[in-house]
Amino acid sequence: MPNANITKGLTSSQIAARIVEVAAENGFTVSIRNGIFVIRQNFKPSDIEAFVKCDALAYDVLSLLPRTRGGSDWGTDGGSVGGHIALSTGVFSMNRSGGSPKVLDALAKII
Repeated sequence: MPNANITKGLTSSQIAARIVEVAAENGFTVSIRNGIFVIRQNFKPSDIEAFVKCDALAYDVLSLLPRTRGGSDWGTDGGSVGGHIALSTGVFSMNRSGGSPKVLDALAKII
């Protein structure tokens, strides 16, 4: 299971490549919007099994992006009303703010 320790000692470009790799392995697309790192996955609406899988794997991807300042994670996970929205629409989306600007820049070059 991926976690932030996997990226220890890697360059920003290597971390960015690892994030994209792990996201793709788990069916997520990645993007950056206004300095916010976003992962997303579509599934059939009301597919609880697919939602649970997204919910279980999302933090494995998010945790790979180091933070250099405060920030938070939010989106359509099972810990909020967003989970209901994800199940209804078939779109699972999570966001991370406060990510390392160097890694975000490297990600932007890849994606």
